[in-house]
Amino acid sequence: MNLEEWQSTLNQSSLPIVVEVWAPWCGPCRVMAPGLERVAQRYAGQVELVRVNADESPEVVQTLNILGIPTLIGFDRGKEVFRRMGLQSEAALGQLFDALTRGQTPHLSLGLTERLLRLISGTIVLVLAWNNDVSWILIAVGLGLIFSAVYDRCPLYNMLTSRVKSWLSLK
Repeated sequence: MNLEEWQSTLNQSSLPIVVEVWAPWCGPCRVMAPGLERVAQRYAGQVELVRVNADESPEVVQTLNILGIPTLIGFDRGKEVFRRMGLQSEAALGQLFDALTRGQTPHLSLGLTERLLRLISGTIVLVLAWNNDVSWILIAVGLGLIFSAVYDRCPLYNMLTSRVKSWLSLK
């Protein structure tokens, strides 16, 4: 796909688009492909899947500012609404497609393993900070790691971010 074909696809589609940037040599791309195809078939007629081979379409990759593959980008009415890099489970892919059909921005949901790793890492950093003459920088890093494990479940954070987003969209 060249740059003109990409821009034409983006501008002429009446459906939301999920763009997968992949390459044949990419292991995570090959692992994710069957699940992505199944999800795309479930949402056929509601969301269009466009697959861009990074090796064959370097102009498109550069235009999309792709930093790694696989990368999934969701577009609604020509506007980017989400970007996910790396291997995604079939359930996560379903959430991305579902959010696009409802006109919503999908939320990044952490898995249990990722949450636990962040919580444990943050706790370790806090203990190290406390044992090393109370390093305030390490305490801030530890608290940041712990918050990154639970922020999406924090009602205060969700309320504030939704208000800030609505305030910014008014400007």
